[in-house]
Amino acid sequence: MNKDISIKEGVGVDISVSMVLSKFKTALSAMERVVGSRSTLPILNNVLIKADKNGVELIGTDLEIGIKFFIGGKVETEGSITIPGKTLITLVNSLHGETVVLKGVGGNIEVKCGDVKATINATPADDYPILPEVEGGKSVKIGGDKLKQMLSAVDFSASRDESRQLLTGVLVDSKNDGLVMAATDSYRLSEVEDKKPLGEEFKVIIPAKTIVELKRLIKDGDQVEIRVEESQIMFLMDNVILVSRLIEGEYPNYQQIIPTESNISAIVDVQELMDAIKSASVFSVDGGNSIKLVFDSSGLKVTSEASQVGNFNGNVEAKVEGGSEEVGFNAKYVLDGLASFDTPKCELKIGTKTSPVLFTPSGVDNRRYIVMPLRG
Repeated sequence: MNKDISIKEGVGVDISVSMVLSKFKTALSAMERVVGSRSTLPILNNVLIKADKNGVELIGTDLEIGIKFFIGGKVETEGSITIPGKTLITLVNSLHGETVVLKGVGGNIEVKCGDVKATINATPADDYPILPEVEGGKSVKIGGDKLKQMLSAVDFSASRDESRQLLTGVLVDSKNDGLVMAATDSYRLSEVEDKKPLGEEFKVIIPAKTIVELKRLIKDGDQVEIRVEESQIMFLMDNVILVSRLIEGEYPNYQQIIPTESNISAIVDVQELMDAIKSASVFSVDGGNSIKLVFDSSGLKVTSEASQVGNFNGNVEAKVEGGSEEVGFNAKYVLDGLASFDTPKCELKIGTKTSPVLFTPSGVDNRRYIVMPLRG
């Protein structure tokens, strides 16, 4: 977002507003992780408060993500000021009452709520960056519940390794035959699709950090407008806007690792399998969190062993077809995928002990979760 930042000019520091305390707390909560990123630019550790005839806006940014929250309120004196975010958030979260009043006192801000009055050192808003507006490009609308559900089905698979930046985001591919989202860290892959087209075609990689903040902001029943241009994306909801840079580059052709054939299939209860894997992982602490799934006609066995701890063998009822195989996994990767399923049973499809294994929620044809097995 850096190249689109401009500097405000001629903004005063006088301000006098009263707001509903609960709304103020909600807005500040939305800013907390953005302004708490310990930026090397001190101004970015602040929250910008703008008051005009339309009400009160709170703005926070770390130059990669920006959030603008409109909370209304009664404005007696229009103006703008920035306040250290951590101090303001901590103070306001401790307040109790219906209404909070903010008033400029010299170069500082006075906060009053009930019997509490505090004065916080503030900074003029002149040097605070303006959030870029995404005006051109593509624009679509999607139900917030659906958007949040789709993002939650894939975002946990994004890489945390910043040296592989392309994989630290979620691919969002809006096509004429529907919407596809995917994420991978090269050890596992999540994909979800919706057959209903959004009406505009675009293909972007959204940083995982942005996805986390977006999911926190979406409320039940929200309608979300998405605006996309070359390097930025904007999400507009009822009273909040999130704008973010996009990860530039071509996302890897992940379709080539999705298994198209299998020798063995198994249908198993999701919770029972999770419980067995959690137990097995206790005995894999010195083995790279490795566990084994053993498939045969009698069902599914989960095993693990650690020389310093002991070993585990657990049976899980399963309907297995196609033969026998033993496959090693990183327990965390399997658990992450199973935890994202919202069906009581899931299906596993196995080719060989060294080929990717496909996990799908039973009865659901729009989701895939692929895990690479451990070798050796």
